[in-house]
Amino acid sequence: MESVFFGIAITVFAMWFTANYTEKGIGSMSEATRQFSLFFLNKAPAGLVDLFEDKPGSGARTWINFGMLWFVFSSICGFLGLWHHYDPTALDSLASIGWSYDNGDALTATTTKFLGVAVFSTLVGAGLVSISRSSNGKMASEASASLSAFLFTLTTIFAALLPSLLGLLGQDIDSAINIVLIDAVSKLAVAMIVAGLFVNVLLTVANRGDEEVSTSAWFLIFALLTFILSMFLGFFGELAGSTQIVWLAGQMGSSWVILSLIFSAAYHIIPMTSGIPIWSASMRQANLFLLFITLPPFFIASASASTTLLNLGAIVMTLGLLPIIAGSVNLLFTASGNTSAIVKSPGALAATLAMVLLPLYAIGAFFTGMDVFLGTGQLGDMATTLDMGFLWTVGGLMILSGAYISHPLACNKELSEPSKANLTVWFVLFGGFASTITNLIGDFTIQAVANSGVEDAVAQTEGFYLVGAALFYFTAIGAIVATLVVIRTSASKLTSSHSQTSVSDINTYNLGDGTTSIRTLLGRGVGVDTTLVVGEMEEDEGGSTVIAVSAALHDDEVTEFPEEEVVEEEQSESTGNELTMLVDYLVDSGQTIFQFFESIDLDNSGMVDAYEFQMALKNSKVANLPPWEMDSLIAAIDIDGDGQINLPELSIAIAKIRKANAAKQSTPEVEVPSKAQLNKMKKAELVELATSLGLDTSGTKKDLVSLITEA
Repeated sequence: MESVFFGIAITVFAMWFTANYTEKGIGSMSEATRQFSLFFLNKAPAGLVDLFEDKPGSGARTWINFGMLWFVFSSICGFLGLWHHYDPTALDSLASIGWSYDNGDALTATTTKFLGVAVFSTLVGAGLVSISRSSNGKMASEASASLSAFLFTLTTIFAALLPSLLGLLGQDIDSAINIVLIDAVSKLAVAMIVAGLFVNVLLTVANRGDEEVSTSAWFLIFALLTFILSMFLGFFGELAGSTQIVWLAGQMGSSWVILSLIFSAAYHIIPMTSGIPIWSASMRQANLFLLFITLPPFFIASASASTTLLNLGAIVMTLGLLPIIAGSVNLLFTASGNTSAIVKSPGALAATLAMVLLPLYAIGAFFTGMDVFLGTGQLGDMATTLDMGFLWTVGGLMILSGAYISHPLACNKELSEPSKANLTVWFVLFGGFASTITNLIGDFTIQAVANSGVEDAVAQTEGFYLVGAALFYFTAIGAIVATLVVIRTSASKLTSSHSQTSVSDINTYNLGDGTTSIRTLLGRGVGVDTTLVVGEMEEDEGGSTVIAVSAALHDDEVTEFPEEEVVEEEQSESTGNELTMLVDYLVDSGQTIFQFFESIDLDNSGMVDAYEFQMALKNSKVANLPPWEMDSLIAAIDIDGDGQINLPELSIAIAKIRKANAAKQSTPEVEVPSKAQLNKMKKAELVELATSLGLDTSGTKKDLVSLITEA
């Protein structure tokens, strides 16, 4: 039996066990396990964890801060690496301090490692913000989360410097024993650090109450679990001399972890900013399930296996495109529901652009990765270029999304300098994508000349690599400016209430059975102006259909339902007086309701806010009301609760006053809106108007329109 199947079986079992007990708990042992875990997080290592504060958001903020520093450092190394690719003698001046390169392989490997750390750290921080917002607003132990970020960074630095330290001690750093020792120590140390964070995440998710685990939380949980398993599988695979286990660990630690962290951040940032629930639950489930049972095409290494296993791996790699495309399309359709809010937010814009580019990089990496996987060896350089382009462009954009959305939320601050933040998004996008295309052209030129069969043919690619390095300079500048924006955001005095200013294009949500909380609804995308409807659902015949979305806010199962009959509230005596005076004013001035509304709608928006209505009453000498009394007047007229008045609402309010005064004095005939205006009204508004006219309110919306028109 192939040893890779053993590693896959361990991974699948660990994921099933984690998913099952995250959802259901562990029975009577839940409380005891929770208390023990909290004691472990808050007290171990003794004294060290006390150096970090336990304020809400501090853990996520620490992860993101370290991630941004790694992003700057890796972008500088990336620029040097690309320039060295163009000019191999560019770094010879470093020989004076004992640092020289025979080629750029060491610099490329260092850049890849540090960039991976930057993506991992920042997106872990973004994921911590997501789960804490749906779990009482904080991690189970913010201090432990900060400590894990500090130790993770310290271990990464130590592992990078250890070869040089061994060289200073006279050790042969190129010996196989020392290489395995360095790799084993770093893997075990990092695995233990991330394991502590993993326990912290599970405890935080357990504080969600009766709410379902969010999609973002699932991706974060599986990302951390996969990372831990990849470290242990890689360590024991090296000890056992199993190249297949080592290969599997490498694929898990690179493609699975990075992609799941990307989707974890995107599934929180895009719906929250747009105010729109996830577009499709089925595509979301396919994204989550298929990602961990297929082979993503990024960072594919050559596999030493039988022909049967290679063919099976090729099939699984082909299927690996499905979850990537499903997740990207799902999130793009979600963002399209409120594009104005996405464009106004630099972080959400970065995440959306990342979802646009992710399928393109995945398809390109599939063809080059398949060549590497099967051992053909013709597209190896292009595969590396695409993999690094994916990290720089998609990974870089997701780093910015976490820095511009999740970091301000963790700091409870407003994003500082949004214009500069928006500029860095386009810098990283242009620099990463343009340099990838340019370097790919250079790699393709070399491959084409090599395959031409012409002896002594030399590919002139220096120009491509020079342009690629110059274009990548935009990414490096974007990373530096983005880090400055993050620092200024942390130091800003503009606090935020964590509320989103975007308004959902879906105005009504249907709440089903069960319980929920305002924090959960806001965190998952409900806007502040969204109407929550609780009631029995049935089909509404004719007219416009109103779509209701489940309170889970991540399902695409929709039902049709009629508007519930609005309970008529008695207006206060003062409100009735002002409206009665307004009726008298209309009669005296000879204006229709439409003419009056048109005259007070100063911005021609079709809506009148409290200020416009206050000025209209004052100028018409009906009443000069203070703002606090205007609120009650607006509330009495405002049927849909959006804080503004439209023409149908004003017509209904006037009709009510005229009907109430009909027994006392003669009033002009109630004005009825035109049929076109009636068709635009909601059924609840039609019911109100029919009631004010003394008409039958039963029947469908179409029946009410016909009845009111004929009245």
